Parts: sequence; C-alpha cells; structure tokens
Amino acid sequence: VRLDFRFDGERAAVAEVYDAVAALLDAAGTEHAGARRAALTAALDHAQDALAGPRLRRHPSSAAERRLHAQYAAALPLGEAATALAWAERTVPKRAAEGPRRLAAAVRGNSLAGPLPAPARTDPALRALDAALLHAAEVFDRGRAPDLHTRRRSVAALVRTVLGAGGREYALRAGLCFGAAVATAQALHHGHWYGAHQHWYWLPATAVFLVKPDLGPLVSRVLCRAAGTVLGALLFAGFAAVLPRPEGLVVLVAVCGALVPVAARHFAAQTTVVTVLVLALVMVGGEPQASAGRIGETLLACAIVLIVGHLPVPGQRGGGVRARIDAADAAAHAYLVHVLGESDDRAARWTLRREAYRTLAEARAAIARAAAELPALARHSAGADEVAAVLERLVDTTTACAVHLDDTGRLTPRHTERLAALRDELATRRGRVGRSRTLA
Repeated sequence: VRLDFRFDGERAAVAEVYDAVAALLDAAGTEHAGARRAALTAALDHAQDALAGPRLRRHPSSAAERRLHAQYAAALPLGEAATALAWAERTVPKRAAEGPRRLAAAVRGNSLAGPLPAPARTDPALRALDAALLHAAEVFDRGRAPDLHTRRRSVAALVRTVLGAGGREYALRAGLCFGAAVATAQALHHGHWYGAHQHWYWLPATAVFLVKPDLGPLVSRVLCRAAGTVLGALLFAGFAAVLPRPEGLVVLVAVCGALVPVAARHFAAQTTVVTVLVLALVMVGGEPQASAGRIGETLLACAIVLIVGHLPVPGQRGGGVRARIDAADAAAHAYLVHVLGESDDRAARWTLRREAYRTLAEARAAIARAAAELPALARHSAGADEVAAVLERLVDTTTACAVHLDDTGRLTPRHTERLAALRDELATRRGRVGRSRTLA
C-alpha cells in the first residue's frame, strides 16, 4: 500500500481533467456534449489553480511536482482532440474513452500509465486523440513536460482591467461606501454608541469588504452577511453563557478557525463562523461590550452598501460584465489568429486555448452574478450571455480547425463557413447589446 499522501489534492484535480476528457468523449454526438465540454473547462481551471497554489512552486524542483506538471500538460492535447470530436457531432467508439480513464487512475495512484487502448484512426480528430494518448503515455513514464499552467497576464492587460469601465465603477462604489461608512463611524464616535469610539474602523472595513463584486449578487451578499452576523452573535451568546473563561473561549477560537475552510462554501455560513471567532477573540481580549457594537455596525455597513450599490453612476452600467466579455473576446480572437496563422508552436496554442476558455468561464460567472441582481442592475447585462455563447462556439470551432490543420494542412468548407457565420453572429449580437445598454 502506498503511503505517499503528499499533493493528493493536486493529484485529484489533475485526475478529474482526464475523467472529464473521457466523459466528453462518451458524450460526443449527443445533446450532452456541450455540458461535458463545459465540465472539462471547469476541471482544467481547477487543476490550473491547484498547480499554481501555495503548496507547489512555480518552477517545480521535486520529482513529485515535476510529475504533476507533466501530467497536467499531457492532458491539454487530449482535451483539444476531445473538443474537436465533440464539435464534429459524431459519436465516438467507447474504446476511445478507456485511455483517458486509465490515465486518471494512474494520476490518482501516482503510478505508471501502462498500456493504453488506441482508438481508430479514421479521421483527423481521432488521429489527434491517438497521438495525444501516445504522448501522454510517454510523459507519464518520463515525468517531464513543458510548464503550461501559468496564465499570461501582461502589465498592460492588468492596467486596462484596473482603468477600464468595470474597474472605474468598482472604485467609485468602493470609495463612496468607504466615505459614507467613515462619516457614519465618526458620527457614532461622537455619540459614544455601543463602544464605537474604540473600534470605529469595523464599519468602513466591513463596507469595503461587502462591496466586492466577486462575493455574489449585491442583495444576496448583503443579506447573507447580515443574517450570518446575527446568527453568529446569537450562537456566541449561547456559548459564552456556558463556557468557562478564558479556557472555553480559547477552545471556541480554535474550533472556529478549523471550521472556516468548511464554512467557505456559503457566504452566510462563513460569516456565522467568522462572527463567532471575532467575538470570542474580543471577549478574550477583555472587551465584552464590543459585541453589540460589532453587530450594529455590520448591519449599518450592509445598509450603506445596499444603498450605494443601487445609486446611478456616470457612464454605462454593467462595467464588470462588459470588461469580462471584452477580455473573453480578445482571448478568443488571439487564439483564432494563432491557429489560422498555422504556427508550429503547440505549447503557445494550448496556453492560448486555456486562456480563451478561462476568460469565457469568468465572463459567464460575471453574467450569472449580474443576472441574479435586482432588475435595476440586472437589465444592464441583458444579452451578454448570448455573446458569451457565440464566443464559446467560436473557441470550439477554432479548436476543431487547429486539429484539422495539424492533420491535413488545410481547412474544409465546413470549418471556414462555420467561422464566417460565427464572426457575423458575434458582430450582430455585440451590436445589439451595445444598443440596449445605450438605451438603458
């Protein structure tokens, strides 16, 4: 029995990629192919984050790290071939999915790949799948491959993100929330309200944290924070009444700290645990009177963020969604230009393909958050989901073109016609979204 448990979480993330490839091959030619391709993208995103996480170095030095990087890199051509097969809308023999599943088992068991069944080489995508399987078998045995997990983010791209419409709108709302919260805290300070003079910074800090758009829809995150704070305060009051001090409170702090990663699955649950943790720390510090002030200031911060979040701002609304769509558009077209340029740099192509799908996933997440807002905010993202769907089909088609060009050196009329149709549809839908935002 192997007792090597190091990097088990990262291995599981990479193994899920191979399982997702196998699931996509099984779904090729069926109505489930689109959902399975999206699942493959999610698995690749998760593995990419795991390999860039704190437990692994950017430039691996140990054999275990190099092996994980190699196994992730070997999954990229497999995902490309599987996407091309799904794009062709033809069923694939069951034998084709056996190889990726055996590779997934090898990743989980930290073992060699062993013999892999070869699929029939009857068309370019199946030949690409066979070549990718042979490459993966070699990589699994050798344990070395190019490092392809790092996202390419230039300084100029980061500056555009900060200074773009989404960045400006977020900065304006964060500034307004901070200013209103500081003014409220100072007013409470002069009134000596619930000890606010000692912890005046809680109110602006909570408001600035709540205004972050990546925590979910505005109303949802505000209500979750308010409900979690009140529930956490009630739970703490019950614990404080029965636990010995300070030993019991120290144990409560330790338990809450251990529960934070588990509670992170839901914002309200996380807020509840953190509230108990903070109040216990305050009580251990000898300031029991600060508990009521903490609850009251959190509710005030929720009200400030809710009001400021619905204030009209200069320019067009929905800047965050628009910025994500623009980034996805740029990444998709960079990938398309690289493929149509018939470059031999496949590592660059796989990196561009990952970035295209990754930015699309981020755009869809932003669209979903905006759609869940109140109508006053949600209407500014109307039509963006249709643009994202067209971009997704464009990236899928570009992948199919890349596989076909590798095999034959030229595109079929089906490829060129689909690309032309998608470009026209994308221009039409982006124009409609632009007009609807202007009218709004």
